[in-house]
Amino acid sequence: MTTTTSTSRRSSSSGRSVEIHCSTRADGDFHLTRRPADELERRRRSLVDLPWTMADQRHGAGVVRVDAPGAGDREPGDIVITDLDDVVLGCWVADCAPLVVIGAGREFAVVHAGWRGLAAGVVDVAIGAFGQPVSEIVLGPVIGPCCYEFGDDDLVAVAAGVHADPEAIRSSTSTGRSALDVPAAVAAVAERHGVTLSRLGGCTGCRHDGFSHRARRDPERFVVAAWRHGAAA
Repeated sequence: MTTTTSTSRRSSSSGRSVEIHCSTRADGDFHLTRRPADELERRRRSLVDLPWTMADQRHGAGVVRVDAPGAGDREPGDIVITDLDDVVLGCWVADCAPLVVIGAGREFAVVHAGWRGLAAGVVDVAIGAFGQPVSEIVLGPVIGPCCYEFGDDDLVAVAAGVHADPEAIRSSTSTGRSALDVPAAVAAVAERHGVTLSRLGGCTGCRHDGFSHRARRDPERFVVAAWRHGAAA
């Protein structure tokens, strides 16, 4: 797994790149259902001035397809996919894994992968939603095993959802407690599909300048945004 900085540009075979940006606390709260709609829209446009789609995330594996600018905004789902230029796909999180999945052609997606989503096979569903091979998965800031004490029964469920041995995704917290290694769970799926995995940012509990529900009980959410500019941009 390659680790890079908090903002990155990822290439696709279409000849143009998918831009990825992880917001910080300074950018404000991107919680879809707790912020007034007009305030959230101003905040989104301030970050990237293009039409946005953010799903009403449910910790499952539902797919929202964006076939027009802004289409699918606030629809229930945890996978948002498009082949359009000049639209933003946003995943709002505070510990769950935000993924940007990039196809070999024009398609790209954002995926909300909490432990329940991983147990439901959300990454496999996302890859299967593409009409082309997937070339890369980018993992944004997510809670690390250092800060994520986790029970054995739920860890076994996650392992089944990513088709991995439980020991491959088990780790220890900084205090020696049993922990779930979410990046390892995502890596297991990427490796099985032969897809390159890279990472932006660090642990939301102790390294990323965003929000963490698990470590600090923050009610706010930061966002990982992905978009591709059109040919004229």
